[in-house]
This record gives sequence, structure tokens and C-alpha cells, in this order.
Amino acid sequence: MSRYFLFGTLMWDALLTDVAGGDVGCIRATLNDWSVERAAAGDWPVLVCGGQATGYLTAPLDGTAKARLDWYEVAFGYAPEAVTVDGPEGAVSALVYREVGGAGGAGVPWSLTDWVAAHGARTRLAAAEVMRGMGQVTPAEIAARRGVVQSRAQGIVAARGHRRVATVGGEGRADQVDVQRVDYPYEGFHRVEEWHLDYPRFNGTRSGVLQRAISHATDAATVLPYDPVRDRVLLVEQIRIGALAKGDPQPWMLEPVAGLIDVGETAETAAIRETAEEAGLNVDPQNFHFVGRYYPSPGGLAQILHSYVAVCDLPDDSDGLHGLDGEDEDIRVHVVPLDDLLAMVASGEAVNAPLIISAQWLALNRDTLRG
Repeated sequence: MSRYFLFGTLMWDALLTDVAGGDVGCIRATLNDWSVERAAAGDWPVLVCGGQATGYLTAPLDGTAKARLDWYEVAFGYAPEAVTVDGPEGAVSALVYREVGGAGGAGVPWSLTDWVAAHGARTRLAAAEVMRGMGQVTPAEIAARRGVVQSRAQGIVAARGHRRVATVGGEGRADQVDVQRVDYPYEGFHRVEEWHLDYPRFNGTRSGVLQRAISHATDAATVLPYDPVRDRVLLVEQIRIGALAKGDPQPWMLEPVAGLIDVGETAETAAIRETAEEAGLNVDPQNFHFVGRYYPSPGGLAQILHSYVAVCDLPDDSDGLHGLDGEDEDIRVHVVPLDDLLAMVASGEAVNAPLIISAQWLALNRDTLRG
């Protein structure tokens, strides 16, 4: 059986072409006794008993297109099931993808138009990474990093839509860069990319084709908890493999609370969640103060950090051990006077960039927060 009935996100022609690798000759068809609902667990489509589902019936697929569709759907937790659909030529045997072990439908129709508007751009970026994994890793490996893939794609979409103020320089635009190709020698929790590009130089000439390598990481949020009454801050300490890899004899580092921004989260909601997970603090959102949105090292790292200071109560028993066992976190919390932190910045004891940036912001805004 080499024909498929497609009822959900793959009815978006752009995504279907990305996944299948080309045109698969779709015609309209219906699947009786089933209907499409929004999943109970989130905004994606699932089949539920009863009603009628309208979708696409593919032409008979060659081995390549079938393997690509199977790879993509299995990676996202679906499996093919035999059905009979009604097409222009009558009843046709086909396969349909059904969610494996899901929570079922939410009792409301699922809208492709609304889904494309909310998730389409991110999904196409994520799908490209999933499809690059075909033949390179197992479906289980792709499924295990599905959240990271989606979060990384979400960060790209957010960056594309952001326009920062430019009062000095800033005339150059991304569409002036000729990207000849991007290679992906490694894709996992981070993604290594090798860019081959030609860009306009300041003297009016072109650079010629250059190769540049970067590590592409999920965007993150950082939080420095501050008690303005006691004038002290909370720091977390944990081992950092980046420092170990540099040969640092002291790879345990002092930092603000920090964590990756999961798909569907904003930077602020990620900051609130991480503050509870890493420091055991439940801080009201109105007490988060934005420090900055910045690239920590854009010459070799594609990542944006969103830093905050959280005004909260830090009594004497605020220190201790925290972190999620499921994420293998081993975090020790320290509460120190703000003046001590500022002294650490001056002495070089504080070497974590978001900690230095947040401490300096706090030094500038200390009187306002205390008032």
C-alpha cells in the first residue's frame, strides 16, 4: 500500500513539499466515521471516532517519498494505519497517520489556517532539521530532541521578526548577504553549522566566498533574584562543561538563574519557571525587571539571551540545593550581599557574562528598586 490519506498539517502544501521532497499528486478525499479535532495536549490535529474527515489522497508513492513521510511522522509520534477513503475514483485503500499513545481530542475542531498562522514558520524550520536526520540518526533520537529542535526554530522565527534600534551604523541587511550554502556537520542539543557566504564590505566591494562555523543553541532566559530590603542577591553554582573544556581549573561557576526557552514559552515565562526550578522562588511576574536582550558571542554562537532581575524576598534560609533530577541538574544556591557581588565583578571572581551584565544593571538601578 503506497497511497496516504493526509488530514492535518501535511495538508499545508509548503510543509508537504518540504517533507515529501516534491509533489505527491494529491487529490481531495474523505475518511468516513472519523473527524479531525485539536489534540487535548496542544495545537495539533488528531483523528477521533465519528463524523467525516476531509483531506488529501496522495498518488501511489515511490519508495523515497514514502520513506520521507514515514520518517517525519514517526519522529513526531504518529504511525501509519490502514483505512479506506472515498476519492473521485471511489473507495481506495490507503494509510493514515494516527497519534501513538496520545490523550485524544479536545472536543473542538482543528483549524489548518489558524495553525499555519501560529506555528507554520517554526514548523518548517524544525521539519528541515528533522528531515536532515533521516538516515543519520534513529527515530528515537529525533523524538528525544524534538523539543530542542522546535525551540531552536522558535528562536529563529523570533529573531527574524525583531527590529532593534540603530542610531549608529546598522545599515547592512540580511538580504544583502549571499548565502551559497549551509552545511550541518552535527545536530544534537546544539547544532554546528558551516556557512558559505559572500557579503558587502564597508568599502563597497564584496567579501568573496568565506566559510564561517557557528554553534546554534536554543535561546535562554537568565534571572538575578534581588531582595531590595536586605540588599542581597541569590546566585546559583554548578559545573559548566564549557569552562572544563577550556582547561579552567575551577569549572564550577557562579551564575544567575538560567534556562532554555521551551517551545511555546516567552522569555518571561521561561524566566519565571526557571526561578522556581533552580532557586525555589515563586516570584510575581510584575516583579521581573528586564535587563536586556543580547547575543553573548555572535562571532561563533547563534543564541540570544534575555536577562532579568527579579525583586523578591530572600531570607536567611534561601540557600540550599536545587535543580531537576530529570535534567541531571546539581545546583547550589548562595545568598550574598549585593556589594559582595559587585566586588566579585571588579576582582574577576564573577566570570559569567549574564551575571556581570545583570550585576551592573542592578548597580545602576539599585536606588530605584530600593525606593
